[in-house]
Amino acid sequence: METWLEELSEAVCRQLLAGAEIGRLGVIVDDHPEIFPVNHVWDDESGAIVFPSNARTKLHAATAGAPVAFEVDGLDDGGRSAWSVVVRGAAEELTDQVAIDRAAAMRVPLWAVGAYTHWLRINPDRITGRRISVLP
Repeated sequence: METWLEELSEAVCRQLLAGAEIGRLGVIVDDHPEIFPVNHVWDDESGAIVFPSNARTKLHAATAGAPVAFEVDGLDDGGRSAWSVVVRGAAEELTDQVAIDRAAAMRVPLWAVGAYTHWLRINPDRITGRRISVLP
């Protein structure tokens, strides 16, 4: 069996980010990497990833000043092709209510948000993606 590896354009990566409902946030907690699943949206207007969080480990680690990583992935062609998109950048707490409302309206809620919800935005420094396919 042979495979084919394809580097994805940033435009394709943005489409895949927009189409994925769950991603993984990578942060540093107590000098160790941690990964958290998040129910995100890709906000075309700001060119950023936006998601809700409670005021616990994820929020504090993401906004501590260190760069973060974010990843989404999926399968195509009945499992004969897989893709992954990785975003690196800085996270910040989002306080602009218009931007929060826009993100909340786009988000397919898989996890509830409540009165103590904070919203985070990842401003990408770099967006990369790959697709690997099994050749017939």
